[in-house]
Amino acid sequence: MKQTILALIFILGCVSFNAQAQSYKLNKQIYDYKMYMPQAGDPYNPTVMGVASFLVPGLGQMISGETGRGIAFLGGSLALTGVSIAGLFMSTEEITTYNQFGSYTEYQTNSTGLAIMLAGLAATLAVDVWAIVDAVRVAKVNNMYMQDLREKREGISLQLNPYVGSNNYLGQRNTSVGLSLKATF
Repeated sequence: MKQTILALIFILGCVSFNAQAQSYKLNKQIYDYKMYMPQAGDPYNPTVMGVASFLVPGLGQMISGETGRGIAFLGGSLALTGVSIAGLFMSTEEITTYNQFGSYTEYQTNSTGLAIMLAGLAATLAVDVWAIVDAVRVAKVNNMYMQDLREKREGISLQLNPYVGSNNYLGQRNTSVGLSLKATF
């Protein structure tokens, strides 16, 4: 089951869901996520991206077209979870004591392992919250970029201009008069 989930995440990360070549790193310098106003036709729902990153850290970024960013959050979260698990295994020590009645086993808490485990859990929580907030921001900024593209495309411009031209061909002068039409979509 875990292998299937990881394979699905890998496939989602490798497939770019974005038809436009965009980069959050560049877009965030132009657009302020605080100024985002939702419009019909926005490709990314910020709430859905936040929930996706809540379930799997980095998934919201991957769906929003920022695959590398999403994989970085996922990798960081997995690495810190590994640190927490290692601290958990280090936190208990088994001590076997022998006496006249036989042997018995005691478990003693190792404070260093406990500290590593708690630090790993705190860092994992911080990265996971950061991934959620970042996924929402990425969705908003990329939506603002797409809104800008739509505004540029939606305008249809027609220009009708008079045309007067003359050319000289083998000693004969020809004058042409007409209209030129320029259409921009």
